[in-house]
Amino acid sequence: MKKRLGLLVAAILVFGGTSAYAAMKAYELKNEKGEAVVKVQQTAAPQEKSSAETMKTFEDARNSLKPGEGAAIYIPGPDNPKKRVSFTYIPVEHLTTPPLQKEVGSFYEVPAEIEGGYKFLKGHVEYPFDYSQPELFAEMHKEAEKDKKQIVMRKVSPKPTINRVFTLYKGSEGAGTDGDVYIAITNFEGLKWIEEAAGEDAIVEKVKVQKYEGMYVAQKLLDGTEQKLVKVYQEDKNRLIEVGTKNPALTKKELLLIVENLK
Repeated sequence: MKKRLGLLVAAILVFGGTSAYAAMKAYELKNEKGEAVVKVQQTAAPQEKSSAETMKTFEDARNSLKPGEGAAIYIPGPDNPKKRVSFTYIPVEHLTTPPLQKEVGSFYEVPAEIEGGYKFLKGHVEYPFDYSQPELFAEMHKEAEKDKKQIVMRKVSPKPTINRVFTLYKGSEGAGTDGDVYIAITNFEGLKWIEEAAGEDAIVEKVKVQKYEGMYVAQKLLDGTEQKLVKVYQEDKNRLIEVGTKNPALTKKELLLIVENLK
């Protein structure tokens, strides 16, 4: 099982009790066995509990890493009552498709241009960590308690298996460095399901794209911008395709066309 609260965050940041959700309605994509593999929980707005100081401490530690480096980070305190250790990774960004394709291999064919004339802007590969390392966690806890440290950080390497391929595309007019359209391809090897949250005012609809059942989600993000995305689980390829945008000019129909033409 994998739980995510956002698509655009390269860091995996898990502090105990950071958000409280009141579930309202659940939407699911299922495999051929009828098992839910993608779950979108429509919820009331999260109650943010992590302090600005805690977030800054984490970001400062993350910013000390170089591309291709990962770390385990423990920040003790009231924001982390369960003493959880977070993991973060700085991906290597590619500004052209050939080096990214070389890193991705046969997992996914990275398009240089997608439906609508949107051209490749940049992309990277994300890798998973071993999230169960009790000996390492105990050592980090002990160091924090013994030396009264506000943060304990250990550089660790992620697993070599691809977790997700993330790419950004830009139109002729463009939306600046943030791009117009993002595509995220998640590897389902070793995963049972992915669970995400959508706001109480979000639009969530089932759609049909390629030969698969998909899901369309339109919602307001915490920064006030609207995000529209299409999710499609390709069981025969053991992966999840997500195509999204924060460009208000792009429509649901256009996003579906982009997904339809992906290989």
